[in-house]
Amino acid sequence: MSGNIENHLKHGNNAIAWLVVTAGLLLLPLALGQGYYLSAMNFIALYSMVAIGVCLLTGYGGQLALSHGAFFAIGAYCSSILSLRAGLPPWISVIASQGFAALVAWGIGAVVLRLKGHYLAIASLAFAMIVEKLSMALADLTGGSPGLTGIPRLSLGGFAIDSDLRFYYVAWPAVMLLQFFALNLVSSRIGRALRCVKEGEEIARLFGVDVRAFKVKLFILSSVYGSLAGSLYAHYVTFVSPSVASIMFAIEILLVLALGGYTMLWGAIVGVAGINLLNEYLSVFVQYKRMIYGLALIVIVLVFPNGLFKGVADRIDSLVGILRTKGKSHAEPDARQ
Repeated sequence: MSGNIENHLKHGNNAIAWLVVTAGLLLLPLALGQGYYLSAMNFIALYSMVAIGVCLLTGYGGQLALSHGAFFAIGAYCSSILSLRAGLPPWISVIASQGFAALVAWGIGAVVLRLKGHYLAIASLAFAMIVEKLSMALADLTGGSPGLTGIPRLSLGGFAIDSDLRFYYVAWPAVMLLQFFALNLVSSRIGRALRCVKEGEEIARLFGVDVRAFKVKLFILSSVYGSLAGSLYAHYVTFVSPSVASIMFAIEILLVLALGGYTMLWGAIVGVAGINLLNEYLSVFVQYKRMIYGLALIVIVLVFPNGLFKGVADRIDSLVGILRTKGKSHAEPDARQ
């Protein structure tokens, strides 16, 4: 009974937080105005979609897959090719791309999710490398190394999404809807089953959980989050090249989770904002970027295995608990006197 009450309270807090954050984001352009910061917020929105999907897969599902960069590229290229080569309207291309990405994720997930731990990470990384190579090899479709240019922008009726402000009100509502779905998912019976699978697959099977089906479905969902971000990215920047499938992208998203916490969906968005800020300050050290990110990831994993923000929050809670205990112990003798 108490567990149900706790879950309801947590769900209510998430709903309130979601409403407050959504309202704040909708009003934020009034403070930012047009320019660099609005563009930066758009990229934060796109990468947040990927981070939320990876948080579901890794943090709640316990599956360390490194294929999110590949599905970002699949969404970007598929939507671009359907728009440029097939002449489909951009929104139809975006929707069709998610179906294709889900189909690929189902095929790949059914195979690689039989593996566990670092074997799964290596297999999914190999898939990401294949996608990167194919984006250069299939030049007739993908444009090869130069990439694809002139990708049409999104439009709603006759209203073109052709400015940072207009795209902001497409990208961020999409992020918040995906976040709302993710928050409800992890609070539901399915979310509890996923956490059970993460803790121990054999135990989950004893409780009647179809482990393989849950893992594949979660992999598909996470992949579609990344693919949708890639599709919107392509129609926002109107250019796609093999760099979108870079392995460095996968590493950056892992660093995002290491900052925000592997089981903190809100931390995924904060982590993306933090990485974007770091990219600005590290621009003068661009040649050492991979080394710096690699060292940072190692340090955070060793010191704060559950994520930097969550680790700091836990330390603060522990400190507050110690102070309260000491305060009570000092107050008790005074009360007796």
